[in-house]
Amino acid sequence: MHITEDIKMVDVVQHDIQLLAVIQRFEIPLGFKEDTVRQVCESNDVNVEFFLQIANSFHDKAFLDWKKFKKFPVQWIITYLKNAHRCYVDYRIPQIEKQIKSFEQQVDINEKNIKLLLDFFRKYIKEFNSHIEQEETNVFPYILELDCLIKDKSSLDLSLKGKSSINQYHEEHNSIEETLFDLKSILLKYLPPPVNNCLYNNLIFDIFRLERDLLDHAEIEENVLYPLVREMEDVLMSNKND
Repeated sequence: MHITEDIKMVDVVQHDIQLLAVIQRFEIPLGFKEDTVRQVCESNDVNVEFFLQIANSFHDKAFLDWKKFKKFPVQWIITYLKNAHRCYVDYRIPQIEKQIKSFEQQVDINEKNIKLLLDFFRKYIKEFNSHIEQEETNVFPYILELDCLIKDKSSLDLSLKGKSSINQYHEEHNSIEETLFDLKSILLKYLPPPVNNCLYNNLIFDIFRLERDLLDHAEIEENVLYPLVREMEDVLMSNKND
């Protein structure tokens, strides 16, 4: 389904429940009533065209094209990504850690795999938080600085010299994704089933959902944000050489 502004927002969610995460990152609350996508966006001060680009890209990877995002301010993309970060750090990952901890009361007290799992996941959390800190402390400010220079029609500023290009910044994504894949493998292969198997299945489902969400998030960064930034870098370098 191609999402358009005339579709009811509730129908969008019912067709693809994963889009609820996208709506949340635009800080749009539930309670859509019978309102269309345009009506919901307008009542929440969200640009409907930008929302449709993100939602359709999330819903259908064939729709993802960085050139379609060129007409939108890069700040909008960064705000969307930051809101996703908050969801991961403040809710999704702590919730998974809480579920893993609950297994300590569900299995044999001498079972070592639980401790290994917790240690592995805490290592993942540390790596993930470091990745987010790198993006929000270095990458996003770097992009916004580039954007200011583009708007000012300026040549490459001295303050950008010595900084890494966007190509060097984005290399950590694969490591983050591979670690989460390893965590799933450990769970499926080695974690002893708890007394309540539903708890175990919920954990597996939550990790799979997190993995898909992170992959979608990474695709927005790698296939939309980073190509836009490379073009900005090329423009500034071209201005410098003129």
